Amino acid sequence: MASGKWFQTTALASLSVFAASVPAMAADQTGPVGIEDIVVTARRTEENIQTTPVAVTALSTEMIKQAQVGDVAGLQRTAPSLSIATGAPGGSGFVYISIRGMPALNPGVANDPSVATYVDGVYIPRPSQGSADLIDLQRVEVLRGPQGTLFGRNTTGGALNIVTANPTGDFGGHFRIQGGNYDYRNVDAVLNVPLMGEELAARFVYDFVDHDGYARNLTSNSELKDRNSHYARAKLRWAPAGNNWSATLSGDYNIIKDHGQFVGLAAVNPGASAAISAINAATPLAPYLHSKAHWYDAYGIPFSTNPPVGSNYGFLTAGGRNAYNRLEAYGGNLTIDGEIGSVTVKSISAYRYSNAIGLNELDGTPAQILAAESAYKSDQYSQELQFSGELGDRFSYILGGYYSTESGRESSVSQTFGSFAPAAPAPNFGFGLNYGTVKNVSVGLFSQGYYRLTDKIRLTGGVRWTWDKREVVLMNRTNLAANTCAPELVSNPDFVAPCSLPRSVKYNYPAWTAGIDVEITDSLFAYVKTSAASKAGGFNMRNGSAATPPFKPEKVRDVELGVKFSTLDNRLRINAAAFHSWQSDVQRNASDCITPPGALACATTQFLRNSGDARVYGGELEISAVPWEGMLLSGNLALLDGKYVSGTFVEQQQFVPVAGANVSDCVAGTAAGSVRCSVDRSGEALPQMPKKQFGISATQKVPTPFGELSIYANYAYIGKQNFGLFTADPRRPQAYRDAVAIANRINSIPGYGLLSGRIALQIEDPNLELSIFGRNIGGKKYVTRAFADQLPTLGTAIDYIGDPFTWGIGATFRFGPKS
Repeated sequence: MASGKWFQTTALASLSVFAASVPAMAADQTGPVGIEDIVVTARRTEENIQTTPVAVTALSTEMIKQAQVGDVAGLQRTAPSLSIATGAPGGSGFVYISIRGMPALNPGVANDPSVATYVDGVYIPRPSQGSADLIDLQRVEVLRGPQGTLFGRNTTGGALNIVTANPTGDFGGHFRIQGGNYDYRNVDAVLNVPLMGEELAARFVYDFVDHDGYARNLTSNSELKDRNSHYARAKLRWAPAGNNWSATLSGDYNIIKDHGQFVGLAAVNPGASAAISAINAATPLAPYLHSKAHWYDAYGIPFSTNPPVGSNYGFLTAGGRNAYNRLEAYGGNLTIDGEIGSVTVKSISAYRYSNAIGLNELDGTPAQILAAESAYKSDQYSQELQFSGELGDRFSYILGGYYSTESGRESSVSQTFGSFAPAAPAPNFGFGLNYGTVKNVSVGLFSQGYYRLTDKIRLTGGVRWTWDKREVVLMNRTNLAANTCAPELVSNPDFVAPCSLPRSVKYNYPAWTAGIDVEITDSLFAYVKTSAASKAGGFNMRNGSAATPPFKPEKVRDVELGVKFSTLDNRLRINAAAFHSWQSDVQRNASDCITPPGALACATTQFLRNSGDARVYGGELEISAVPWEGMLLSGNLALLDGKYVSGTFVEQQQFVPVAGANVSDCVAGTAAGSVRCSVDRSGEALPQMPKKQFGISATQKVPTPFGELSIYANYAYIGKQNFGLFTADPRRPQAYRDAVAIANRINSIPGYGLLSGRIALQIEDPNLELSIFGRNIGGKKYVTRAFADQLPTLGTAIDYIGDPFTWGIGATFRFGPKS
């Protein structure tokens, strides 16, 4: 701990002293001055980012290295209007991406994300695959706003476009080793091998990361939030001389393991049920509440016994029952480019596999109130074909088709009030099972054209049509010991004995875009565009969901105005965008407490449902400047606002009303004494939409007698976010409504800012870089997500804790041609 405090103090002091002295050191430098131009493929063709009529942030290889972006979650620090949540009941390896207030917080296999992730043009379907290491990249692009007329899948929020480095005709590569606190160890290597000069080359990448847990479970004396991961990628590129064709074959493998998420107890509600009241009376739970003094201490333990479930459900039930997570993902793709006459042809054939499994404790106490062992599996085959070209001097186009088929499995074994399991027979506090298989098929045809009215004015128009089909088979059990099939399955007319319910649904919908852009001067570019896209509907697969209809596609339409400006010999660059979006049938998570027949307590679960209409608007600003040679200053700002349309988010709530309440507008519920009433929830704040977000970074490069010294500092702030609010009917008991109010406060996590830095010395001969870095300098204690939905029913609420201050040193040896 003392060494960590020393490093934090030293890092802050070094950055402060350097900031004061660096202009004098840089005064004598000579050489080219200006901001590096970045080429992007945001519109499936190579363009300078300053003349691309979309809101896009692009990160070069150098930017990614300096910002210490090692995985997708780290991108939140680099782009406006981008929120990436980590930590959730589904597992620790999942990332939940939101752009411009379009979130997707459900890890299920029978629904799609609002923000798509592409790696080398291949769609990554599941949030469990989003945590792969970012290493040896050409660039990363963050596209904001609806996408559909150019990319493989429709998305309503935006897209992350990750482009990895291709093999080249030069022998070279690098070897890097890093170490730091929490016994951090990182080894990565890149090897580029020309097999036949420029015609045939291979590139190999490997990355290993290992560190101890950032927290400790004092009940089980075990680590939490540790990491052990291996990532490998191989690429083979063939570009025969004398023609315009090339083929790139790529394969990758990733495995990530840990000993469980860090879950903190955020609140206790002893009055939620007789069970939690008895637990709290026997062992008061208040001492286990999360506090600043014990920020990295945890107490929760998962199951009391192994669940009675076989390997056919995809679970690992042998051995101890400490928490764990394991993610395995791999895939391959073949990309072929060429020309047939004046038409450019591109084919992307791909396969992706992922299997995420983990046991996670969900109450933050040693009382075993709630735990779940979950598994999400996905197999996807996809094929995309593109044709592009020009007709005359003024018109260019791209058109194509996309097909994907995905087979998946979603399953979770949950135990409620496991502390009572020895004394109370199932189903009272036994194990329940959510289990189902999924098949998703998507077909799309798209086209987009560009017409130059003049040399300075260009029109853009595009259209897409998508056909989606989902098939699920639900096999949920409310009591595993007795193998009791979920009653809502049995009562359905499509039920198939002994315990399965097949369901299917089809959708088709358009997407389109239209816009105009103008090169006002050589340094000033402006555009206005409007786009529309939809996200497929689907099914919930958890207990109780068979009684709910499939949710419908989510639809978004927006208008965006953007300006991109460069001046002072490209020393100053300002990009700004403003937008307004109209959202219909938005898909949002909603919590329910399902009570199986004969149970003494209900089990909280989350369903994805259409939650009315919403409006979101905002502005984004990105600035880069070179005030003197060697110095690069960058900043970004996003201001967002939005709300549900009044009266569009209405749901039915079943409850026992308080005595004397007027329930004339309600109907009788399914339980004795209960009623079902309509509740308007459109006054709730939109989830995962920070109203304010900004970042600022500075990089100074200075020549020294030993080599080039590079000093980088970054501060990134993201505002308050909520992860699931709830509106209780005012006729429900006061104690319940009070618990809901507390849960809403916990689910609204405060904003936080993080400071990071890196100092590196690049030695020319040998080609060696020595570096020291720090993340979360200052040791900010913050929460990345909360899960308080179960507070009114089960009696506890939890939060997920962000990473502490970490530091490390490293050395990178490069060989081959110098860039």
